[in-house]
Amino acid sequence: MPRVADEDRKARPYAARKSPEERREQLLDAALQVIVRDGIHKVSMDTVSKEAGVTRPVIYGVFTDTNDLLRASLAREEQAVIAQLSAIMPTVGEGKPGSAALVFLEGFLAAVLEAPDRWRAVFALVDSSTPAYRKRVERGRRVLISVFEELVRWAAIEDPDQDTDVELYARALFALVWDAGRTVLAEPDRFPPERITKFARKLLRRLP
Repeated sequence: MPRVADEDRKARPYAARKSPEERREQLLDAALQVIVRDGIHKVSMDTVSKEAGVTRPVIYGVFTDTNDLLRASLAREEQAVIAQLSAIMPTVGEGKPGSAALVFLEGFLAAVLEAPDRWRAVFALVDSSTPAYRKRVERGRRVLISVFEELVRWAAIEDPDQDTDVELYARALFALVWDAGRTVLAEPDRFPPERITKFARKLLRRLP
């Protein structure tokens, strides 16, 4: 085997050494990019190594296999989503139900635009054919619907003359918010947050 010339050896770019935590975050970022660009089914040690610009042994030094890597990626984004939504959850009894729902919608759209790749991955999980992936989103969906149910019950108390199907109204609110998140990512110029919230304000007039 021919020896590598000193000039060639010096010309090779060397990746800066990273701490274990920095390397882990780098690989999780790469996995997220693969999910967003190619779909969750395309995540593998090969695709992530190419995306991160590292060799497979580097990845195996952090994660045992593709499933371990994918679970870690989804868990990180799930925790980040929880943190984002926890900060904007409406408090029943403060202000007016309709205003609280609208403020939550505005906060949700801001959260989506703050971390678009994260939310593209979340929306992609809904369409995944793997039940385990969809369950992650389903947990959050149930939490949000329960919050909307509380808002609708609150509105019903303030306006008892209304005959409201709490469960269906809450699901309709969730569908509005969820689809608004998808729409503001897919067509931000056509459907900016201001247009969506203006439309939602009219729909929410039924809530006191």
